[in-house]
Amino acid sequence: MSKASRDKGKRGERMFRDLCRDAGFAKTERTGWHQSFAGNAAPDCRIPALPTIWPEVKFVEKLNVRAAYRQAETAAAIGMVPTVFHKTSRDAWLVTLAAEDFLRICGRSDLVERPEDAPDSNPPGAPDR
Repeated sequence: MSKASRDKGKRGERMFRDLCRDAGFAKTERTGWHQSFAGNAAPDCRIPALPTIWPEVKFVEKLNVRAAYRQAETAAAIGMVPTVFHKTSRDAWLVTLAAEDFLRICGRSDLVERPEDAPDSNPPGAPDR
């Protein structure tokens, strides 16, 4: 890998760190040079508020998403959710993760309308259907 590619990767990790911080995840940090120091795998960035997310960060113009996801899967510690955050120079950040993980995360969030929270489909005084 060329120095330019490594530098672009570092820039992408810093951009992702700043994106997380701007979104309210203030303690997000770039793991940096010691990601695989002494054989200990570490994610590209740590997001303490999201302790089970394993972010693999890619800042490339052409990404093999499957290969990047496999890299995240292989590196992720047991119990972690392998996740690829990726962008190109002129586009917004995107995130790739397994559908099962996405649905599990959404199921724990306040974004989901649960049956007990849903508006009554038959308000008082309305005729029964």
